[in-house]
Amino acid sequence: MIIKLVAFIASLILVFLPAAELPAKSDVLIETSGNIDENRYADEINGANGTRFFIQRPKAENLKEINASYFGFSEDNYDNFSAFQAALNYCAENQYTKLVIDNGIYYFRNPQTLCLTNCKDLFVEGNGATFVFSDKEYRISIRSSDCVEFSDINFDWNWQEKPLASVVTIKNASPENNTIDLQFRNEKYCHENIVMSAITQCDPETLTFGAISSSKEIYLYQDINAIKSVKKIAPDTLRVEHNSCMDHFENGEMYILRHFVYGGSIFHLTDYSKNLTFDTVNIYGGHGMAYVCDGNSSHFNIINNFIGIREEDKDERSVSLTADAIHIVNSDGCFNIENCDFSAMGDDAVNVHDGLGYVSSVNGRTLNLIASAMRLYPGDTLGFKNEKFETTDFTAKIVSVKNLEGITKEVILDCDLPAELVAGYTAFSKECNSANYVIRNNYFHDNRARGLLLQSSNGLCENNKFYKIMGQAIKVVMDIEPTLWQEGTGVDNLIIRNNTFERCNYSGWGSVIDIGSNIAGKKAETTVFSNIEITSNTFYDFSSYILRTNNVNGLIFTNNTIDPGNTFEPDSHQGKAYFDKHCLNVTFAENEWTDEGANGTRKIAESQNVSVWAHINSQIK
Repeated sequence: MIIKLVAFIASLILVFLPAAELPAKSDVLIETSGNIDENRYADEINGANGTRFFIQRPKAENLKEINASYFGFSEDNYDNFSAFQAALNYCAENQYTKLVIDNGIYYFRNPQTLCLTNCKDLFVEGNGATFVFSDKEYRISIRSSDCVEFSDINFDWNWQEKPLASVVTIKNASPENNTIDLQFRNEKYCHENIVMSAITQCDPETLTFGAISSSKEIYLYQDINAIKSVKKIAPDTLRVEHNSCMDHFENGEMYILRHFVYGGSIFHLTDYSKNLTFDTVNIYGGHGMAYVCDGNSSHFNIINNFIGIREEDKDERSVSLTADAIHIVNSDGCFNIENCDFSAMGDDAVNVHDGLGYVSSVNGRTLNLIASAMRLYPGDTLGFKNEKFETTDFTAKIVSVKNLEGITKEVILDCDLPAELVAGYTAFSKECNSANYVIRNNYFHDNRARGLLLQSSNGLCENNKFYKIMGQAIKVVMDIEPTLWQEGTGVDNLIIRNNTFERCNYSGWGSVIDIGSNIAGKKAETTVFSNIEITSNTFYDFSSYILRTNNVNGLIFTNNTIDPGNTFEPDSHQGKAYFDKHCLNVTFAENEWTDEGANGTRKIAESQNVSVWAHINSQIK
């Protein structure tokens, strides 16, 4: 009865409200295979609403074979950097090469980056070999290369020399003295000089990131005054004096203490590299991220990968990577992530976006931009969004860029800026576009932060399983924290379908799926996302909202199955959807709740905006 009454009231309100225009979908990319070299073949990738692109791969059987041992690459070497760099140099100079690595364990201790530059038609056959790194920064940087494939190769970190993280239990917490004792699960990692970069509450049973409905954590490296002193008081215990930042930690709680966070990757794809494939690559440990894709790189496959902790290492290790698994920024898009298993990362599984610059001051033709990850090259064209995050008509070319303090850049443009362009505007590069992608048949689980951060257009996310993600399983966002990061230029044409979400938002970060904006602590005052479909998914065993959304024009949420389960304490928002005030043209229908709640209230969407509330709830049955 209550559902019928709500729908009737909503319908009456809707009669007096004007209709909003639904934006047309942007043109999708439809590539043709073209003429392919006889030594290549191509994977055809079909994505959202007819998107199609091709990723070329080398035909291994057609290539000239050489063994890495020819260059001195050996298990017996203390450091294999020089030998493997020589092998990569040979491959860059000799097109159509198959580089064979014998099965074995190979150590790398040189802190420099292995570089593969201007290479074409290379197949690296790993034969199950394992590369073990001992230092940070980028490990393998692929630059200005075309048609390169790495196959059947493993990467690991030398935990014996530099552990990535430790599991600790809180003892003798004393807020009045600003002290806390950290009891280490592995005594051998307990010493006064251990680096403390970040500390995040974990599940005491599984020792994975995030406790149930709780997410206490501190990024210690962001505050040089956070730790005042460290004293070893027992073989397995450190007493830490702090600046009150850990006063809310309680005795008995367990935490993952990361000794590293950001600062490198296993693979770095950059400088317009394209047609890159990483097939059956296993990453058991790494400082920073697994893949960083930038510099207008495009057309890459990450398929059949495993990123996680091996079963035999679970007593010793608590993280696989200390940051994201895959970070894609300022690329040219066209990528495929398929049949992978990602877990135990210290940050998001996949983050795809383009960078922004936050305007801090304007003087004539000069801008000061706060920009941590934005393409800013002389000759590039910039576009601008106003304080409401509406795209303006004004564009300008960059004349010069100079680094100022921190992440602030001085950017001189080729024309005078309009009077209305003031501090608080944002700038974005029109020279890159990380759109056109498929994320399919993957398993994302037991990692910190989010599963997917999808901040670019023309994306298809289907047939994935998300399990026990600390925060949102999927977040579609424009996110500007001026002193930290500036990400996302808008999303159009995104399909999220046939996925399973189980125990996601485990630590209570707000919702299973979140769509919205954050611009220096405020929400955009307009719609910045459009044409998003969330259909035929299963939501199971979660703590609060299944969906929170704002700033979207054209959202379809249909044919989904919602089962709150029984892991979490019941919550008044559990199983419901929340739509903020800037939501237009929403279809919210034909969903199935296995438990509708008292009088079917879980079917009733929430909103503080009467017109949005009416538009959504007029559709419920």
